[in-house]
Amino acid sequence: MDALEVESVRQRLFAANGGYEIVHNSPGLEVGVYVLVAPEPDHQVAHADDELYVVLAGSGVLTVEGETIPVEEGKAAFVPAGADHRFTGYEGLSVLVIFARP
Repeated sequence: MDALEVESVRQRLFAANGGYEIVHNSPGLEVGVYVLVAPEPDHQVAHADDELYVVLAGSGVLTVEGETIPVEEGKAAFVPAGADHRFTGYEGLSVLVIFARP
């Protein structure tokens, strides 16, 4: 069992003006911290795996296949595998990313 250093990773990425870092990787699961800092846009593309975003800090809008979902601290959003999606409307947004792998 591993203790995941989510908050320290979030703070480090925020200080570096954003980025993504994996904090756990196993055959069926990847957990990462993704930090977006405006004005840098979200450049991600559709993923091969289902994913869950849990907002750690900040707020913004997640657009999934043209549908907009407001997100803020304490909320989560599911994105199915292969769906086009990206975050917009944020100043600083930090999310825990959970990829479920078959």
